[in-house]
Amino acid sequence: MSYLNTIKKIKIDSTERWIVKYYDSAGHRIREVKQVYDPTDYRKNGRARELHTKEQLISILELHKNNV
Repeated sequence: MSYLNTIKKIKIDSTERWIVKYYDSAGHRIREVKQVYDPTDYRKNGRARELHTKEQLISILELHKNNV
């Protein structure tokens, strides 16, 4: 089962967020996806990336699935 299908099927707490790291600054290839369990604590980090909801993450992964 692909990572995208797994994300679609699992139950996720509505407060959890995701970050997406890319190989290049243009954002053409996804390098890594990480789940953030405590978004308020993560935002305090000076190098915090943009946080995404489950729906936003699915949209990003579907978009990049077609660009591979």
